[in-house]
This record gives sequence, structure tokens and C-alpha cells, in this order.
Amino acid sequence: MLEIAAISLNFGGLAALEDVSLKVAEGQIFSVIGPNGAGKSTLFNVLTGIYPPATGAIHFLGRKISKLPPQRIARRGIGRTFQNIRLFGSMTVFENVLVGRHTHIRYTYADALLHTPRYFCAERSARDKVLDLLNFVGLEARAEELARNLSYGDQRRLEIARAMAIQPRLLLLDEPAAGMNPRETDALKALIRALRDERRITILLIEHHMQVVMAVSDRIAVLDHGRLIAEGAPAAIRENPAVIEAYLGPGAKESLA
Repeated sequence: MLEIAAISLNFGGLAALEDVSLKVAEGQIFSVIGPNGAGKSTLFNVLTGIYPPATGAIHFLGRKISKLPPQRIARRGIGRTFQNIRLFGSMTVFENVLVGRHTHIRYTYADALLHTPRYFCAERSARDKVLDLLNFVGLEARAEELARNLSYGDQRRLEIARAMAIQPRLLLLDEPAAGMNPRETDALKALIRALRDERRITILLIEHHMQVVMAVSDRIAVLDHGRLIAEGAPAAIRENPAVIEAYLGPGAKESLA
């Protein structure tokens, strides 16, 4: 589904990404891990068009997307969440997800002004989709609450629902477990699996919570200082000496269990 071929990106004299190559198969939950500053969020920003890569190419579903702007990449079927929650706090839960439907609403300004049948049909379809997504993430009962009044864990789930509103084939989740308590973390693991198993969405996950990574991932890639130092199944990554040294430090192998 996704092929990243030898991409590099520099910020001044700093190599944020250096010759990174990855392949993500359809239906996988593929995690990217590494210490702070390893280039993980930069990789997501390159994949979603925020930064164009200096070298290399990115193909999604067989088509090159390396130089496309973010809105066109979103329309191709790539959605994302962010490391720092970016909700519209003064809008309702329902309205936050409805915003994500903008790429699929098809009517003109004249349709909206005149309230044509096409306008009503598109609006009804969008609202039905939003309710379905809120039900999926467990927030349907809170649809009319302001987003800022949700708990931290529920705000994370709302962000995932909004990212799903564009109907992505590939969903990029940037540290979704950050700040969650154990109960919320267990619910998140179930949600990530359901996204893949029930909604048929391929997942690319950045996460520092290693219990989450090891529990849900089919494959894991490890970045360190912008370079790919390991890739493989969770069991292989858990035993990889380079990963243990670069990411956790000597004697910390049990943290990957």
C-alpha cells in the first residue's frame, strides 16, 4: 500500500531523515518507534505533505505522492492524528468530526443558498457518517458536548474519529496513547485493532508506550537520529541489540516485553 524509498530531509545542517525506506502492506498495523528526536513525527509530516522530501520518493496505492500538497494527499486516502491534540475546543464533538467530512461533501454555494435536494442529501449523508463514527469510538452519547470538556482519553478518541471522517485507506496515528491511564490504554489497543479488523484501515503508528506497540503491531520499524536501524516482527525487535541500546539503553530489555 505504501512504499517509502530512500527519503531524506534536512533542517539546516541537521539531518531529520536520512535515506529512510519502508514498505507497509495493506491491512498491517505498522509501528514506528525510536527515541525523542529520532525523526518519527517528521516522517509523518513528509508522508502527509507538510514537508516535501529533499530526496527519495513516496508511493501510495501505486501512485507517487511525494510532491503533493496535504489536501490532495488526504483526498487520496491518508488521514492522521497529531502528537499534540488539535481539536476545536469551542465546537461540539459532533461538529469536530463533521469538519473532517469536507473532502466528501459535494454541493455548490448555490445549492447551500437555495437549499436544493443535493444540499439536503449531502448534509444528511455527512451527518449519518459522523454518527456512525462517534458510535464506533464510543462517543455517540457525548455528541453535543464541547470538545474541550472531554477527558484527555476521549479527546484522543475524538481525534481518531475526525481523522476517520475522510474515509482513509491508511491512518497515521501519532502517539495516541500519550497521557492515557491504563484503562484508556487498554481501550485504545482494542480500538486500533478494530480500525484494522472491522473498518479495514491500514495503520501506521508512532508510539512510545511499548506495551501498546508490542500488543498491536504486525511489524515495527526503529528510527534513531533520522536513520532506520531495524525493522521486523515485534519478537525480532524485542531481541535486537541495536534497538535495545539506541532506544532503551543497556539492561532495559524487559521494557519491551
